[in-house]
Amino acid sequence: MQDKEPGLFRKWFWNTYDYLGTLIVINILWLLLALPLVTLPLAFAGLFRVTGRIAAYEETGIRDFFAHTRGDLRRSFLLCGLYAGVLILLAANVLFYVRLMVDWPWTGAILSGVMMWLIVFVCMTAVYALPLMLREQVPVRQIVRTGVFLVVDNPRHAFALLLAGSLVMAFSLASGIGLLFLGLGAIGVLFSTGLRETLKRYEQGEAGVLEEARGWRDLLRPWGYS
Repeated sequence: MQDKEPGLFRKWFWNTYDYLGTLIVINILWLLLALPLVTLPLAFAGLFRVTGRIAAYEETGIRDFFAHTRGDLRRSFLLCGLYAGVLILLAANVLFYVRLMVDWPWTGAILSGVMMWLIVFVCMTAVYALPLMLREQVPVRQIVRTGVFLVVDNPRHAFALLLAGSLVMAFSLASGIGLLFLGLGAIGVLFSTGLRETLKRYEQGEAGVLEEARGWRDLLRPWGYS
């Protein structure tokens, strides 16, 4: 019988806590790369390379943020472009159907609602697809297909990850300091940890990494943990 593993959000907290200094630097690097917009895929590739290694309990550091292969960058540009295009198209449809409500209230309300739920679904697939692009050396279409499958098979888990990530982003934006120093890094660790925990359901026959279940007492007494 296996010992009970710590929960997802506890693992996320400790993964973030253990690499707090690294994530602050990564967060600043992400913001600097994201400002020109055209380099946003580079920022995501670096973020999820580092946070993916954190979630897998592998040693990582600042240099991994820039350790891209040509395939990594290609997948990141394609995936970010695909999600940006789909979300812009869906948002445009929402605006169109909201305006349609003036003449066709019920039709406009139903269709705009459908588009909004499609936006939520697409964002839920991104929760898995973004960390997958650095974990799996496969084509973008397979990454998206896997993301869709994981959402359909684990809808509550995917929604919980998206909701938690949205709350972290909202708090970061409200505080300002959180966005500058930690928000994106914490969200990256959340999604990478969530992906790893979800994939455990489908990966059998391989020995997992030893993960000690630390409690909140260890936060006050870190010398008691080794």
